[in-house]
Amino acid sequence: MLSTAQIKKNAKASLSSQFGPSLTLTLHMITNVCLIFLVEFTVYLVLDRLGLGYYYDIRNIPKIPWVAVMWVFQAVVVLSFLTYQRQILRRLFIDVTLDRDYILTRQYLFAHTNEFIRISLRSSAVINFMKLCMLIPALLSSYLIFRWSIRNRTEELTSIGLFVFMICIGFTLIWLGVFVKYCASLALAPYIMSLNPRTSVFDACDLSAKLMEGHYGQYFSLICSFLPLVPLVLLIYPFFLIYPYWAVSYNSMIKDIMGDYWQDKMPSMIRRWQKYRK
Repeated sequence: MLSTAQIKKNAKASLSSQFGPSLTLTLHMITNVCLIFLVEFTVYLVLDRLGLGYYYDIRNIPKIPWVAVMWVFQAVVVLSFLTYQRQILRRLFIDVTLDRDYILTRQYLFAHTNEFIRISLRSSAVINFMKLCMLIPALLSSYLIFRWSIRNRTEELTSIGLFVFMICIGFTLIWLGVFVKYCASLALAPYIMSLNPRTSVFDACDLSAKLMEGHYGQYFSLICSFLPLVPLVLLIYPFFLIYPYWAVSYNSMIKDIMGDYWQDKMPSMIRRWQKYRK
């Protein structure tokens, strides 16, 4: 098992020969985000010109049904687009980590756009739904704490009420810790499906949970080592250096955790595609 320092050293070695492609992928990601903001701003200007600017007023969501429906539809479209782009970016950064040219991979992904959109959306929906189900107990206990703190005054406290209140707080904190560990246990699933898109998302989640056993320290150690760099991201330009460094380091850690289970099926799929395309 590699240490955080060794993982970062391997990432620097990969970036030294793949610095240009990593910057291109980072720029591609930022371009997609800027495109969304540009489209949103254009829609706002058009609606405001037509006298429908109130659509972007959040206070109107519970008041006007069609505004709520449009906000939900808009969120679904944006999240679907970002999910697909994130899947592509994850796959291409795997090639950067392995010091391979990602041009053929990108051509293959774009030639099978419909298939990969379906795979990325389905896998993301399943994984996020599982995480949401795991989070529900903490959300319920947090809501109880919120409601209890509003309705009860300090002078109205009883020993039993205070005991129950403290139990709810303790349960919420403990369950949040369980939730974080559960999310970490599924961290390998998207990469398993990126290596072999034909893998079932449920099998990927099951394998991820098994492989992560004993590696949680390594996982959280790498994440914590990048936290001091987060303020630099706000300066925008350092983001072009920090994100590739983070992405390749994270991929190197995933590869180390998976060990012999790291079996990239994409190159053979691309070769078959090239053979039958001619």
